Amino acid sequence: MAEDPRIQNVATPVLFHPDLHKRNIFVDEDDPTVVTSIIDWQSASIEPAFWYADEVPDFTASAPGRNSPDDPPDPQGELCTKAFNACVQFYLPKLFEARVTDEALVRPFRYSYRTWKDGAVAFRHDLIETSQRWTDLGFAGSCPYPKPSSPAELVSHQREYRLFQAAHDLRYGLAGLLNAASDGWVPLEAWEETKAAHGELFDGLLKEILSNKNPDDDEIVRDEATLREIWPFDL
Repeated sequence: MAEDPRIQNVATPVLFHPDLHKRNIFVDEDDPTVVTSIIDWQSASIEPAFWYADEVPDFTASAPGRNSPDDPPDPQGELCTKAFNACVQFYLPKLFEARVTDEALVRPFRYSYRTWKDGAVAFRHDLIETSQRWTDLGFAGSCPYPKPSSPAELVSHQREYRLFQAAHDLRYGLAGLLNAASDGWVPLEAWEETKAAHGELFDGLLKEILSNKNPDDDEIVRDEATLREIWPFDL
């Protein structure tokens, strides 16, 4: 896979600051279009372009609390997203090319290092997906990573992956609702208010789960133990 020209084309080394979030970017007090400083450069590194393909600053996301597809569009977030995409396209063409490349081609390379953080489930899912799409992706021969040996093994993996997805979505959903970083960081002055809101969100979600006597088949969280297992922040 690494020798495929499509992958080589988006593997050009790129120096990038992947932590361009609002609290790391300072602007002029009188003219917010003027950037006066960018901090936290310790996270910058030189990596293949595809490594950063899905990195986007938090100011391109929707406003906190807009986590449902039914929520109305956020004009400011949409404008920032368009501006960021335009800048990437014209000023970072190699990164832009990686952003429009079929993600399935590079996922095994991009997420293998995250097993220390996300566990093996997500990486195993990437390998299974690659194996199942091997011919569709244009690779010759057979995939060196075999497909699950039995339907039961595949079902077991799918359940573990759905739990992983639920935990991931819960983390970022809570971060938006609490106006916090995905690692749980909140400003000191907002700590007590955020802590109280955090407890209320857990209690409310638990009550909703336990009151659902006929959950849909795709509802992976059905009891308190599972909710606590995937809850991202200390209770």
